[in-house]
Amino acid sequence: MVYYRKYRPQTLDEIIGQEHIKNALKKAHESNRLSHAYLFAGPKGSGKTSTARILAKMINCEVGGPCNKCSTCLSITDGSNLDLIEIDAASNRGIDDIRELREKIKLAPTSSKKKVYIIDEVHMLTTEAFNALLKTLEEPPSHVLFILATTDPHKIPQTILSRVQRFDFQAAKEEEIIEYLKNVIKIEKLKISDEALNLIAKKSEGSFRDGLKILDQLASSGNEITLEDVENIYKSGKSEDSIKLLNFIADADTKSALEFVTELSERGISLKEFINQTLHTLRLLLLIKHDTKKDESLSGLSQKLSSPQIVKIVNSLGIALEKMKFVSIPTLPLEIAVVESCQEQEVPRGERVSQVPQGEENNIGNKPRDTRDTSKPRDTSNELISPAIPAPISDAQEIIIIKDKWAYILETIKPYNFSLEALLKQSKIVSFESETLILEVPYSFHKRILEAPKSRELLESVLAEVLGKSAKVSTVLGTRPVRVEELANVEVAADDEIIKIASEIFNS
Repeated sequence: MVYYRKYRPQTLDEIIGQEHIKNALKKAHESNRLSHAYLFAGPKGSGKTSTARILAKMINCEVGGPCNKCSTCLSITDGSNLDLIEIDAASNRGIDDIRELREKIKLAPTSSKKKVYIIDEVHMLTTEAFNALLKTLEEPPSHVLFILATTDPHKIPQTILSRVQRFDFQAAKEEEIIEYLKNVIKIEKLKISDEALNLIAKKSEGSFRDGLKILDQLASSGNEITLEDVENIYKSGKSEDSIKLLNFIADADTKSALEFVTELSERGISLKEFINQTLHTLRLLLLIKHDTKKDESLSGLSQKLSSPQIVKIVNSLGIALEKMKFVSIPTLPLEIAVVESCQEQEVPRGERVSQVPQGEENNIGNKPRDTRDTSKPRDTSNELISPAIPAPISDAQEIIIIKDKWAYILETIKPYNFSLEALLKQSKIVSFESETLILEVPYSFHKRILEAPKSRELLESVLAEVLGKSAKVSTVLGTRPVRVEELANVEVAADDEIIKIASEIFNS
């Protein structure tokens, strides 16, 4: 049996953490004041379903347990109890499924005191299904208990939330996951290094279940589990790899940093996992800089990077992580982040300040020297005092930015609307005037598609991201001939606005 099923908690005391929930359920059970419906909300692997099953045992145990010895407790544990009904709302989300449920709850339990319905991922139900469930939750039969579980409670209608008792589960801490895994390791008589155990806890991301699954996978080899074994599973590279890249960035060694990214890719390292690992290293650096953490392996690197520099690298890597979803070249977002971060280090901090004109060195920090003729009184009535404002980016500079980022803009748009991306390839950038990008298109057909609200809003949102401010889009008709094969590149989706536009053109 797999570990996460074999070592599923069978009593509330076996659940690690969630003390507020365990205490509340114990007291409600002891005083016979359990609610008719509960909502368990929290991240994956935090114990929602396990707690729901334990609650079902508490209600139906023959000796008032759960004792995990009577026939009812044992049947709930092995999943054969007919009065414990688990429903996956992700695959049973329609109104017909809820109507069927409403009919079945009228039937009395077969052998237990109460029928317990556990609806997992309840936020996946349709609006109609929620409406059908509403009346049942409001006035359920006395022999029924509902337990709703979800990872996204904000997607559940307020009308449902107002009819249930809600408990919020917290993601497990790394220390709690390590404690939990140590018990399993002891029972299974496994050999594992402390470094490997710590990395498993970190990679579990607050999920007991994920931690057990990783341990189960590693234990199947029968050998001692090492740090390298865990790193090989995730293809995230070694922690030393993150430190090595950050040292290249700190030294502004763009060439070596880019070569190292290529090396990581050729080694089969998952760049997404590598970025996440590097972000974790940067977090540790920030904590070290502010004396809240100590790590000898990072002491040298922490001397090279200031806190503002670390924050900028974090922002660059965060953007790279997001862009990886849209680009066709996996290494490109990380390479851009590396180049930007290295460029930040190239100019020393002291040299980034505006240079002082020759002869004014001694006036720094003092009152500026007045070189005007003071022999005559001067009229100050029309003089204005204004703060220094940086010059805004000109339209000419913005058009350069757009042209430089045009391939990126197309790559970003493609997953959302490949028809629009194909048409933009045939368009020509004319100018950028008054916060408006002007595109030249060969035919009115293109003009109507590009100016459709759906297309324009998508393009304008991507432009705003590139320029750092809102921008409009306008089109003009040009005379550039378009080949037939170019038009063939425009892929048409069944629900696309192109269908309607083309229909109007060819039917007229």
